[in-house]
Amino acid sequence: MQFKYPELLYALILLVIPFIVHLFKLRRFQKEAFTNVKFLKKVVQENRKSNQLKKWLILTARTLALAFLILAFAQPFIPSGKTAKQSTSTLLYLDNSFSMQLRGEHGPMLQHNIQQLLESNQENQAFGLFTNSNDFGIISPAENQSELQDIDYSSNSMNFDLINLKARQFFNEHPADVQRLVLISDFQQNFGDLNKLENVEYHFIKNKAQNIANISIDSAFVIDKNLNQITLKTKFSTTEKLDRDIPISLKNGEQILAKKSINFKENKQQGIEFRLQAEEIENGIISIEDNGLYYDNELFFSYAETPKINVLSVSGTDADFLSRIFTEDQFIYTNFDENEVDFSAFSAADLIILNEVEQINTALQNQVLEKAKQGTLVCIIPASTLQLQNYNPFLSNLGLPMIQNKQNKELLITEIAFQHPLFEDTFEKEISNFQYPEVQSFYNFNKDASAALSFQNRNAFLMNSGNSYLFSAAINQENSNFQNSPLIVPVFYNLGISALKMASLYFEVGKENTFDVNIAGSGDQVVEIKQNSGEAFIPHQQNTTDKITVTTTELPENAGNYMIMYQQNRILPISYNYPRNESDLNYLDINEFKNIEKQTDLNTYFESAKAAQQIDVLWKWFVIFALIFLTIEMLLLKFFK
Repeated sequence: MQFKYPELLYALILLVIPFIVHLFKLRRFQKEAFTNVKFLKKVVQENRKSNQLKKWLILTARTLALAFLILAFAQPFIPSGKTAKQSTSTLLYLDNSFSMQLRGEHGPMLQHNIQQLLESNQENQAFGLFTNSNDFGIISPAENQSELQDIDYSSNSMNFDLINLKARQFFNEHPADVQRLVLISDFQQNFGDLNKLENVEYHFIKNKAQNIANISIDSAFVIDKNLNQITLKTKFSTTEKLDRDIPISLKNGEQILAKKSINFKENKQQGIEFRLQAEEIENGIISIEDNGLYYDNELFFSYAETPKINVLSVSGTDADFLSRIFTEDQFIYTNFDENEVDFSAFSAADLIILNEVEQINTALQNQVLEKAKQGTLVCIIPASTLQLQNYNPFLSNLGLPMIQNKQNKELLITEIAFQHPLFEDTFEKEISNFQYPEVQSFYNFNKDASAALSFQNRNAFLMNSGNSYLFSAAINQENSNFQNSPLIVPVFYNLGISALKMASLYFEVGKENTFDVNIAGSGDQVVEIKQNSGEAFIPHQQNTTDKITVTTTELPENAGNYMIMYQQNRILPISYNYPRNESDLNYLDINEFKNIEKQTDLNTYFESAKAAQQIDVLWKWFVIFALIFLTIEMLLLKFFK
């Protein structure tokens, strides 16, 4: 037994007072028996013994009544839970990712969790709560019902590391003897590994879907196009093989462009091609009928005719290989001899190539540096013979390494950086046995840079710093066979198409997406992105003389078809889709995690938490005992003779 106010127990010293009073009344007096009352002596002795017994009983009853009353004010209790006397701080993580759309035993898993939050905490106990999309801080279900009911699915997801970071911040702001972190999720494989925080109790509540069958539209991309037709390929996947035809429809707004079906009897991954007219598709939607997750049943896309990319080269040697790559269907290619440059053409250039120019004069340097500051892509192929005092200051101003010396020896180009942005989505698989091109001489540099292609000695053959690219060797036919290599086309073609960041068929919500709008910005006018519903936002943007570079990050939050607006004019359709990582319905086995508490649902957790904090209060019983002994004292005084 323990006491809430143990300092009041000092009042038990007052129990000495009844004893003092009692002893004072029991003092013995010398009595003399007279002859005429001698016969009463025996009766008096018997009455005296009876009175002493009565007084001792009254003293006992009075002392116990006072003692129980003092103990009642000290509020005795017995802690029935192990943490009953400790302060607690509780933080709940509620997974509201798209995978929580699946139905559990009691319906959609997220909705069931919200309902339990509203119903299970009857004593209005406050706790911290956060989801993948919101941090609610300290809330009380009774007072924050509307906020809880408004929790919706989110395209964001969290792993253990992010959850622990949130928990560490919360417990630093709300310290307590017992810190509880409650995770309510389906615990997909992408949740990661559990790295536990010190002095934190982990409680896992795993939601289990009754049926994990799901079909997902994973991606779409153009694989072929000509003047009249484009071929759109769409990839689908399923969590289990299905021997039935799944209907697929492709629409532009309400207009149906194509209908097909797909069967997953043999393979869980399938692709379908749609041949469409090469005309603008503003509100493209590919949709399927599926009863699993519904966020991945639609894929939004937009298709518009892309403007031609302006490529300008200044050459000190033969540039025929460039004209064969930058063809008229996609590019406007212009080449100048190094001694006959029309500088007025630089204003429209999206990509500038200095092709083995021996000496870069001041006027050419100024034009290139000015365009580079505006974000124009620059590629430099050094000449076999050049002037270092002319090249190195120019390279330094572009943020590129400076040339140290020239090596006249043969070297193979053997390494491709497949993850480099220049080769993104270029190769279906990594190639290790291609025919290596070679150079007869090359330059050494004073520092390293990001390498897209490398020699066999791991030094960079093609490197970049920001928007500036630099070869470390001349690629003319006398010095290298690189022009005859299969790598020549993807290198320069990718440089060309990356010079103007055109909007893709679609972007992913929540990621940083950058694209160029091919209009000249003016004044305070800005680009807006507007959805069909009327909602609009202003993205981050940068104006140059001939284009506006737009970057979107946190907005938009919702998948759908949008329109780029400028000065109230419709400029370009654009689409966003949710990432498809939540469609991977593989789960962690939480039984593998040690030293954590596993609960079946929120009701069970709240009951166990309440039991751990339970206190059996005893002060009422002590008041009852005090009243009982006071009653006994009164009865003794009145009826005991």
